[in-house]
Amino acid sequence: MGRKIYLWLLILVICVGFSIEGKAALQEQDDIADVPCKEFFAGGDPNKNYFLIGNGEQVKTPEDGFKLVIVLPGGEGGPNFNPFIRRIYKYSLNPEYLMAQLVAVNWTANQQIVWPTNKVKVKGQKFSTEEFADAVIKDIKAKYKLNPKQIFTLAWSSGGPAAYAISVQKEKAATGSYIAMSVFDPNTLGPLEGAAGHCYLLDHSPDDKVCPIRMAEKADEMLTAAGAKTRFVSYQGGHGWYGNCYGRLGWGFGWLEKAVLGLAPSDKQMQAQSSPPRRLPFPVVDGFETGDATPAGWRRGAGSEDVEYIWDKRTAFKGVASLCLKKTAKSFLPIGQWFKGFDYDGKSKQLQVSVQVKAEQVAKAVIDVQFYTVERGPLGHQGAVYIGAKDVNDPPADHNWKQYSGTVPIVDGTKIFVIALQIYGPGTVWFDELTADYVKPEVQK
Repeated sequence: MGRKIYLWLLILVICVGFSIEGKAALQEQDDIADVPCKEFFAGGDPNKNYFLIGNGEQVKTPEDGFKLVIVLPGGEGGPNFNPFIRRIYKYSLNPEYLMAQLVAVNWTANQQIVWPTNKVKVKGQKFSTEEFADAVIKDIKAKYKLNPKQIFTLAWSSGGPAAYAISVQKEKAATGSYIAMSVFDPNTLGPLEGAAGHCYLLDHSPDDKVCPIRMAEKADEMLTAAGAKTRFVSYQGGHGWYGNCYGRLGWGFGWLEKAVLGLAPSDKQMQAQSSPPRRLPFPVVDGFETGDATPAGWRRGAGSEDVEYIWDKRTAFKGVASLCLKKTAKSFLPIGQWFKGFDYDGKSKQLQVSVQVKAEQVAKAVIDVQFYTVERGPLGHQGAVYIGAKDVNDPPADHNWKQYSGTVPIVDGTKIFVIALQIYGPGTVWFDELTADYVKPEVQK
């Protein structure tokens, strides 16, 4: 029964993945004319077709060798994804990388599994995706010096199961895996002992209706238990590359680079190092007027030279102070945030938030409500307020004080929730006169 469900999901992933990712891949190609790409056949085998992307012949070989990303696209896995892969190279990576996009083999006319493996086979299959990836890595090693510690896979949608299969092999060249919006079925992988020491960046949307996020959560739990180092991140939008996917990919590979060297914490280590935010009285009426180094109860997010955290005592809608975030980086990450935690009453179904905002050339800022248990950590999050350009051609938010408000549902199982004032893109945003309260039952009806 489990295998039937797995195969059904893969078929659905193929159909949906093609409609989403194929569209992105067929954009105009003027912006990637400067990205070198050559077609090869690993070991001279016409079935082991791949595209090698990167500036390997135009830049000096790094002292430790080139980093390599093996790409297993979602959807039908064909050459039409090449423009999208080249954009990932251009906008997410640096010249120390090479990328190899594998082209899936159609062993039969009605093949349903795009990337067959040693455990999940198709009729007429002459080799598995694990063997295909190994052959491509060997082929590239014959052409360039590679850094053996920095060989990663990138897979999404229908490419994910094969990437998991590659990662749990006892003998493998890959050291890390970036796997997004994918099926995870341990019954198709066999023993997970081979995952010990492997590094995983798992990227999934809570809005994904094709591959429910519980699959990625299960992968996170089981792989960590097997001795892997994992980092779980999420994005809004559903099944597809939504939002600033290039910035997210760049950050993810940066994490993998550090993780394989033991320099980046896993989710488990991060949870052990940081206690849940201190809970404070609710509802909220906060003008950010009192406190010592920061407004009472508010904490800064991760430090970064690209984000400035300001308790501004000269700018305010009311009173003498406001909370400010200033970001110079044009990328999606790092996210700057001020945040504050509260105990949930266990009864209310919705939360309403209102705030006064001043914006100067803000590409994107939000008020995000994050939901936690006490024992297991995060359950998810919902954006209550959006400030900035919603579509690609929209101008950034640039205005004097203006009221924003929104309502979000409370996730089942919540014990603690956090209100986070966040900035994603560049710009400067001020928040003042924040109010938050439960939506009354009679209003919810």
